[in-house]
Amino acid sequence: MEHEVVTYNPMSPGYFADPYPHYSQLRAENPVHLTKFGFFIVTRYEDVLAAYENPLLSRDTRGWNGFRDWRRSPDDGPLEKMMSNWLVMIDPPRHTPLREIHERALSPAVLAGCRPAVAALVHELLAPGLAAGGLDLVGDFANPLPVYVINHLLGLPRADWEQFVAWSRAISLTSEPMLTRKVLQAGQDALTAMYEYFGSLVDRRTAHPGDDVLSLLAQGTTNARMTREELLDSLVFLYQASHPTGTQMLALGLLSLVNHPDQLAALRADPGLLPTAIEELQRFDGPVQMNDRVASVDLDLFGQHIEAGQLVRLCLASANRDPDALPGAEELDITREKPRHFGYGHGLHYCVAAALGRIQTQESFAALLAGAPDLRIPDVKLRFLPSASNRGLAALPVLF
Repeated sequence: MEHEVVTYNPMSPGYFADPYPHYSQLRAENPVHLTKFGFFIVTRYEDVLAAYENPLLSRDTRGWNGFRDWRRSPDDGPLEKMMSNWLVMIDPPRHTPLREIHERALSPAVLAGCRPAVAALVHELLAPGLAAGGLDLVGDFANPLPVYVINHLLGLPRADWEQFVAWSRAISLTSEPMLTRKVLQAGQDALTAMYEYFGSLVDRRTAHPGDDVLSLLAQGTTNARMTREELLDSLVFLYQASHPTGTQMLALGLLSLVNHPDQLAALRADPGLLPTAIEELQRFDGPVQMNDRVASVDLDLFGQHIEAGQLVRLCLASANRDPDALPGAEELDITREKPRHFGYGHGLHYCVAAALGRIQTQESFAALLAGAPDLRIPDVKLRFLPSASNRGLAALPVLF
């Protein structure tokens, strides 16, 4: 019987719980191909790297010829217009000045200066669970933390913080495929509320700037390098870039450590390994599984003919475990020096606040290791989110 070549299929049994065997098979047998879903998928490290560095592959997914069907809405709807102003969805030359504004507002000095505040928020959110002997790491801790951190950076009044968790979550759900009208409406309502909230605040901070990130971003509007609409959408983008991925980086990272007790023990024995451990956890099982590009012209790449308007999905999670790029890539090794990975992207669209993500994860794990010497996950069936693009857990019960 002739062997049937494997093709990408996120609906295969067990995929959401553990997609990595499927990725391994794809890398070996069919590393680049046109899927039955109508897009190309790229799974090997060197091919993903080449795609990131190809200027003919656009980041603007609204140029995809299947965009309207995927979104179940027009490409000029309120949510879609907002995304068109996001830094990660824009190509040069428009991308260049906006990137400079974001890099200045989120400079290493600014982000490093927020570490004490991040540490304080981590301890505040962990305290009830530590006192009670356990918590849901996702719902009680990792879900609010990234939003609280952004709220702090923007200088928002503490009384308003909790509402932003709900707004950010509602908008993030609209990035998934096959949307329902209910999810779309909730996202649009949340977007309207955030616009209304930030509208007057932007005007005040523009006229009377402080030392917060909102004020630093608003300076871009005073020299006409960024419009007011772009500023408002950039503020929403900060939550979307940090909230879902930040939440799931904490959950998946902790799960990986608990599932590898030798690595957890090594980290407890030498907390100085934490910075390299965070990089390795991001590589081994990070939240961002896919990153999309659209062919701006007809291309011949990776032995495939790709027509203008076709979607090319870069499978970052597969590339991160490519043994041709990193020996022993299927193993977790927190002592690995400078593991190569695409957890924060690459090139022009490398995550502008990657340093913040690292600080947040480092402070969280440091607090967990120090405050919970008996940390463990009970023997329960974990439910993974049904998303092929952004891997995550619906909940993660943790006992201390």
